[in-house]
Amino acid sequence: MRSRWFVTALLLATLLAPALSVSAQQPGLSVAFWRTWARADRPVAEGRAARTWMWGPAPITHVLVEEYDEATDFDGDVLGFRMVQYFDKTRMEITDMGADPVNPWYVTNGLLAKELITGQVQLGHNRFAQAPAARVPVAGDLDDPNAPTYVSFQPLMGYQPLPVGMTIIQTIDRNGTVGADQMLARYGVTAAVLVRETNHTVASVFWDFMNARGTVYSDGAFREDGLFENPFYATGFPLTEAYWTTVRVGGVPKRVLVQVFERRVLTYTPDNPPGWRVEAGNVGLHYYQWRYGQLGEQPVTWDTARPEELPYYDAIIPTVFPLAAGLEPLAALLDNPALDAPGWRADIERRLIFLQDCARAMREATPPPTLSAFHSELMVGLELVERGAVRIRRALDTRDPVLLWQGRNDIAAGLRAFANAFERYRNQLRAVPGSEPVVFLAKGVH
Repeated sequence: MRSRWFVTALLLATLLAPALSVSAQQPGLSVAFWRTWARADRPVAEGRAARTWMWGPAPITHVLVEEYDEATDFDGDVLGFRMVQYFDKTRMEITDMGADPVNPWYVTNGLLAKELITGQVQLGHNRFAQAPAARVPVAGDLDDPNAPTYVSFQPLMGYQPLPVGMTIIQTIDRNGTVGADQMLARYGVTAAVLVRETNHTVASVFWDFMNARGTVYSDGAFREDGLFENPFYATGFPLTEAYWTTVRVGGVPKRVLVQVFERRVLTYTPDNPPGWRVEAGNVGLHYYQWRYGQLGEQPVTWDTARPEELPYYDAIIPTVFPLAAGLEPLAALLDNPALDAPGWRADIERRLIFLQDCARAMREATPPPTLSAFHSELMVGLELVERGAVRIRRALDTRDPVLLWQGRNDIAAGLRAFANAFERYRNQLRAVPGSEPVVFLAKGVH
């Protein structure tokens, strides 16, 4: 289980798929995106927590390829594009495919609200394409003619912050006009924390939410923990102060407090049920419609003429990548076994849970008839990887180094089976006139 056994580069062709609508066939979900989604949103989906979605019930697009200058492959070589997937609330991204997938920053969520408010589409760390800012309501119904839009908030980025502790009674309308309403003081919302990076304060109700604890799903179990790894993980820094406004929600006017952050828009609706007073706006949906609707960019997805194959590729291809990447640090740990060291064992367990999540994603992906043989071959490799994981777990319990060695060999055999499956599939596609490999070049497993 040494070197980059598996992948040298993606072969994502330049063929543009037809523009994808949010009502397209249900997209698939890969292991890395599922794990990121599951921490905050699986408890909501299963009724274990009553709070806003942080991502949404499910992806609203297939996995897409978007230009990004510094995006890299497994060997650290620059590809110039990355895999992304859109949800109602945001976009998930994998920019460095060779990074450790167990790291919570392996998947990031984009600075979508910042792009919507500035019109600057980020194409690299330091490269942007200027476009008109989005004339889309930041909250409430998309057809609300009176709600403030991202354009309305644009000039407010340069406003001075409120003094910490001051009660927020500022208002904003669609024209971006700022006013004040003393009646709003009854809600008791204050400017809580000054963020020096952007020189704006975070409203108290939002700061409480960003630091809230609740039921999350992590490392294979539900538990009580912070909703986010740090307060700014999901939101980014504030781009404006918080302002009260009136928006329509389901056709009904509502008084809401709105604050634009780099990654999200947060709203506070005092008359909502307690768990839903603070909500994340539909920034992912807004951004997708802006970039691929108003700006006219065409989405690039898997290069296949069969739409029914797209959900399967969504789940399988971005799962096999981190599966391969995640086994290298596992191998390094197994090279230096410390069966009596709690830290070593905890790291091994964390990586075995990741393998378990990979297996779940692959087994739950339903292949169309055209990919059933390919899927069967992948399942052979998966069974070997799972058998290896079982042996490693037994070795942890029995402190048996032989079982560790056997488990490593099983996993290595599973990776070889994956590589062989992809190579055979690639050769089959080459034999069909007009077909191109959809996935990647595989190299030998060492």
